[in-house]
Amino acid sequence: MASDRADEPDDNRAGHYEFIRMEDCRSEKVRALYDYWNQLRGARRMPRREEVDATEIWSLLKNVFMNEWHRDPDRLYYRIAGTELVAAMGFEIRGKWLTDLYQDQVDIDRTLGLYRRVVDGRVPVLGRTDGTQMRHGVEAFEWVICPLSDDGEAVTHFIGLEDYVSRRRYLGGVV
Repeated sequence: MASDRADEPDDNRAGHYEFIRMEDCRSEKVRALYDYWNQLRGARRMPRREEVDATEIWSLLKNVFMNEWHRDPDRLYYRIAGTELVAAMGFEIRGKWLTDLYQDQVDIDRTLGLYRRVVDGRVPVLGRTDGTQMRHGVEAFEWVICPLSDDGEAVTHFIGLEDYVSRRRYLGGVV
């Protein structure tokens, strides 16, 4: 297959994810955010954080999140979380650190690993997650995490999106 499976324990609550290529992405929303990020980027490595304009991605906002990256030690702070993400999680994540959301160190390390991959490569990472227990009513979802910068060089923020596949209704969900 065109993706690689992340090395994960069988009993994690966050589910199993695999990295995918854009050609293997089934989500129109993931594609749309990636295209928007690429348009902002132009010929540069990544766009600046302040270039993101919510009015240009209005239809995606309920699925969008924006995070800050902090170094020494590596930490992740959730700045913005769309209503679809909050409904799937079952609680507000805006204004919280990753360690406030996940109690299991394995899940924290796996999530930080995803973001380190974006930081190190300074390119978006796309994936598909199956079997999560961390999203209410969600069987699977595709996602993208795109790097943003304050200075045009170092990754300081991320804009991302989760697009859910659900078999049952949940607050904000579409069947």
